[in-house]
Amino acid sequence: MSMKQIPVYFIIVLLIAFPASAGDVNLNRWILNVTIDDDGLVEELIQVEVGNAGSSPLDGISFVVPASKVLVIYDFDHTFSSKGQVVEQQIVNNGIKLIVNFNTSIQTGETWNGRIGFKAENFARKVAQNYSIEIPIEMPQAIISGKTADIMISQDADVRGQVFLPKGVEVISVTPKPFRILFQNSHMVQTWTPENLHINDTITVKGEFSEILKKIADIDERSKALSNQIKVAKTNGKDVAEAEAHLKNAEDYNTNNANSALASFWTRDEKSAMASIGFAENELNMAEQSFASSGKTEIKTTEKVIEETEGNNRTPGF
Repeated sequence: MSMKQIPVYFIIVLLIAFPASAGDVNLNRWILNVTIDDDGLVEELIQVEVGNAGSSPLDGISFVVPASKVLVIYDFDHTFSSKGQVVEQQIVNNGIKLIVNFNTSIQTGETWNGRIGFKAENFARKVAQNYSIEIPIEMPQAIISGKTADIMISQDADVRGQVFLPKGVEVISVTPKPFRILFQNSHMVQTWTPENLHINDTITVKGEFSEILKKIADIDERSKALSNQIKVAKTNGKDVAEAEAHLKNAEDYNTNNANSALASFWTRDEKSAMASIGFAENELNMAEQSFASSGKTEIKTTEKVIEETEGNNRTPGF
């Protein structure tokens, strides 16, 4: 072997040892939707888009969930892609590595769009009725020819997040500063946009149970349940005008105007919040009684109505 041949063989050896160069694999979308259940279990859904502008096929991606156990959920609303994927798990020092293997490798110029949904244990921490969680926003890695490599982030990458706290739990502290903290689907939810959430950030949330917020959430759920039933009754030609009027009053007292219980809760005016809750409960009771006497004998439970009319619609940010 001549000296001129040595550099060529050296390059070949390097290519065999390190075939993956993901400088042209770009992360275009990384959207987190995290729900903390009452028992502290975390349900997470991640929307992902990666594009391959490199010369090697992209076989998958991997990332770490800081949890002790992960259950991947395979259905259309959770782990799904039109091109298909299989998720493997590997225990690592800082949690569980999820290895998403694409059924079909992504060739040059192609993109992979998918969702990865799972439940995770010991991701959030629950002490009595208080909750805390740290969510690292870390760049996933590319899998090329069986090896991992770094991914570049697109200049206009869509990095967003939502964190739903358990019902009745208010936000005590949160970093980075969210775009908004909302009362949504009867839960407190923090929302981050690409302007205030970036790769390498860590979302830190602490929440504390509030009896007042729990009452507001309970009334909100009852109101939504009755509202859905009223809509069905109206389409069937039933006269539910009286129930509808009382329901509107209940919603106004609870969440829908500047003097509502929720508005007073935001300003820490507990006395006014409790007064508004009392008015809202009274109007809601009258609405339910009126609806029951309008020819519709069954008042369904909140859970049943939500199941029938809304399903798992807890991810409006998506």
